[in-house]
Amino acid sequence: MSEIRVLVVEDNPGDAALIRYSLAESGPGKFDISHAPSLAEAVERLAEVSPDVILLDLSLPDSYGLETVKRILELSPPKAAVVVLSGLDDEELALEAVKQGAQDYLVKGRSDGDVLRRAIRYAIERQRIEEAMRLSEAVFKNVDTGIFVTDPSGTIIRINPAFTRITGYENDEIIGQTSGILKSGVQDDNFYDEMWDRLRDVGHWEGEIWNRRKTGNIYPEWLRIDAVQDAVGRLTNYVATFTDITFRKEIENQLRLQATHDTLTGLPNRYLFTDRLLHALAQADRATQKAALLFVDLDGFKEVNDCYGHAAGDQLLIEVAQRLQALVRASDTVARLAGDEFTLILSGVIKSQDARIVAEKVVETLSKPFKLKECEASVSASVGIALYPDDATDSDKLLIAADAAMYAIKQKGKNGYGFYKTPQC
Repeated sequence: MSEIRVLVVEDNPGDAALIRYSLAESGPGKFDISHAPSLAEAVERLAEVSPDVILLDLSLPDSYGLETVKRILELSPPKAAVVVLSGLDDEELALEAVKQGAQDYLVKGRSDGDVLRRAIRYAIERQRIEEAMRLSEAVFKNVDTGIFVTDPSGTIIRINPAFTRITGYENDEIIGQTSGILKSGVQDDNFYDEMWDRLRDVGHWEGEIWNRRKTGNIYPEWLRIDAVQDAVGRLTNYVATFTDITFRKEIENQLRLQATHDTLTGLPNRYLFTDRLLHALAQADRATQKAALLFVDLDGFKEVNDCYGHAAGDQLLIEVAQRLQALVRASDTVARLAGDEFTLILSGVIKSQDARIVAEKVVETLSKPFKLKECEASVSASVGIALYPDDATDSDKLLIAADAAMYAIKQKGKNGYGFYKTPQC
């Protein structure tokens, strides 16, 4: 600090002059000194001077004792340190003054210039530290992020209010417990071993973790743990900060669902269909089996839309999706590619008869009337079947083969199924 602004609140002119003289002596620190002989005048000077430190006498014409300390602390700027400079050699009074917020208590006549300068510098530094601590405490209590502090063994010694809001645990329920009380069981022991290894190696860890609330509900959180060391590098504490990311995960899941599923029927869309088909073909190769792809196109869907409206058409498509899903195994996939085009991926097919049975069920179930909100509608289905690896050796060619088989049924009169046939040259 290039210059320290000092406000001397002292009604005795001789004592005020002595303070000014002591601070003017050669030594570290340069001081800009202002003087107020009463508390009222000191209050007026506060805004003008904006002091770094206030040297305060307790015996003023308009104030006396600890009330003087209380008043000056209430009215002075938060950054200003207060040092009591009194003629009263009273240890109890000194202790109470410090408890109220004074940074030091000096007895007049017992402090030379060096002592006074040092006391001023120390008081300013202590005031800065206390202000920083007050700010940190305010953040600790009011931040939305959950915080807990543990000793080196992982025993929780302090939590903030956000911790209670997120986990449900009150202060008296969690203090003295280890952080293991929050474990959900979603992550295994290896996960925690790696976490602690990183903490020991680099002093911090950050990542997604699933924890358990007091209610037993499991939730996702983003957690950061930092090791705290003392001045000589010894581990003293761990500080953990975390946020509940349930909402973020829900949004991520919704976006993922929108990117991979048809918004109307909830079925896999073309993107996910391609991924599932590749998976089914790879599985067939590993098991030395076949995979079947059924391409389903509705007959008469345009007429339903034209006669009853798009809302009825959408309702029909939803019902078609539900009927198709009811026909297949959990390991199979029903997808909507576009409009009234659907596909069924059948994995683990042993012989073509397996695909034929499913195709027959598709034609049969989709030929039954659909009871919609405003009407009853009927459609039929043309189903093309292509087998892997008999009809094609990759996913794109398999889809083309199934599509060609479906169009062959359309040309024959619709409402049926058929296998792909290699074109004759």
